[in-house]
Amino acid sequence: MSRFSFRRKRRKDDESKSRAAEPSRRRRLPMVQIDLNRPSHRRMLALSLMGLLLLGVIIVVSGVKTYQFTESAEFCGQTCHVMQPQFVRFEESPHANVECAQCHIGPGASFFIKSKIDGLRQVYAVLTDSYSRPITSPVHDLRPARETCEECHSPAMFKDNIIKIVRHYDNDEVNTPLQSTFILKMGGWEGGDGVNQGIHWHISNPVYYIPADEQRQVILWVGLEQEDGSMKEFYARDMLNMSWSSFVEEARKEGKMRRMDCIDCHNRTAHLIPSPERLVDKSIDAGRIDRSLPFIRLKAVALLSQDFATDEEANAAIDSLTDYYLRGQRPAAAELSDYLGVSNAVNDYDARVESSMQEIRRLYSITHFPSMDLDWKTNPNNARHNPFPGCFRCHDDKHVSLDARGNEVETISVKCNLCHTVPIVGRGDDMLIEAPVIVGRVPESHSDFSWTIEHRSVKDAQAEGCYGCHGQRFCNNGACHNLSHPPDMLYSHAAEYKKQGGQVCYTCHQNILCSRCHPGGVITNP
Repeated sequence: MSRFSFRRKRRKDDESKSRAAEPSRRRRLPMVQIDLNRPSHRRMLALSLMGLLLLGVIIVVSGVKTYQFTESAEFCGQTCHVMQPQFVRFEESPHANVECAQCHIGPGASFFIKSKIDGLRQVYAVLTDSYSRPITSPVHDLRPARETCEECHSPAMFKDNIIKIVRHYDNDEVNTPLQSTFILKMGGWEGGDGVNQGIHWHISNPVYYIPADEQRQVILWVGLEQEDGSMKEFYARDMLNMSWSSFVEEARKEGKMRRMDCIDCHNRTAHLIPSPERLVDKSIDAGRIDRSLPFIRLKAVALLSQDFATDEEANAAIDSLTDYYLRGQRPAAAELSDYLGVSNAVNDYDARVESSMQEIRRLYSITHFPSMDLDWKTNPNNARHNPFPGCFRCHDDKHVSLDARGNEVETISVKCNLCHTVPIVGRGDDMLIEAPVIVGRVPESHSDFSWTIEHRSVKDAQAEGCYGCHGQRFCNNGACHNLSHPPDMLYSHAAEYKKQGGQVCYTCHQNILCSRCHPGGVITNP
């Protein structure tokens, strides 16, 4: 080997050793030496520990605050614009002091994790503009009411009767006040006495049902579980030609059978959009809509009952109503002075109109949401039976129980006095202040709700016995007793109903009875 070749080989070997040594030098970490005998090191260590502690506290606090915010009503209703209508109605509800998560999620890690996974899907729907308009109801995967509602409420316990007073107004020119007074039989189960009755009977007893629609308004089958475990079944009359047993079993397997709980009646408890009648009556009663304006109740209800494509269309309609009262209906100044009893009558009248129209605008803004196709008709309220069926979804005398031979044995009762007494209705100057009473055992003649019609045959001498329970003014019921039904009322009742503004018939008869003769609904003549 030549001297030149030897030197080149040696240089390559040295370079190889140098490259092999480089990784070991890179992996070598600087040595940190802490000497606690040195004051500077002690100060540095103390500052470092304090910084780490502060950082940990910030992380924990921010995490808790973030968690609390994501569980708040503001996060659910204001961060997500899709839920803005629900948030508006939530703030108007009796549950406005309850966070959304307490009802929609409840306690526990499993439902918390599930809700966050569902939340990711909802975020995706918002980002892709693929969410439902309106938001569908009911929520089928909502946590059972017994795990949420019953943390505060105890519907299974027996509740005393309560007196309910409902003030509303007629559609006549002077907006005549009406007042209905009745007793709600809250009921439930009383363990000591074995009493099991009233409205909350449905919670004390295991009741199951199968709905035909997503909103659970048409009920096909109702089952009441007996003490021996058997099921007492009631079928809608429309189901009687089907194979009953196979229908129920198929519904059970598909998860369509539901056990009744609080939400089946109180389904809009935190997001209720009241009907226009209830809204306007409440505003008139509070003085926010001036009752002295002629036909204001009729016109306000008619306006709020319309469907407007945009808020601008609704505001234009309210402007037209304002013009109607300010120009077309303004009385002469002298008449106004006498009518209102004020010297500056014109200005006072204008102010009353403007304040009333402002209230109608407010009512529209909190009950109509065109961008989400949501208004008072979208989600039926089951806690009442007007204007939606509510209780009468099942209590319609059309769900029948059959024996082995297919003969009708029993129906789910339509007797309204199962849940409340007959309303005492006062009208105008005859407004009644006497409350209904229940003293002792209810007479057998009163057991059927038809007694409200049949009692007219009671003689004056017999009426003396009524006063032992009801008092002298009970029969001064101006909304019913000012009517004199002609013999042909069966055929002429439509004209009488129209004459009375639709405010009288259902006081005694209840609108469910209309369906007995009009199963397909009432057809208006063209």
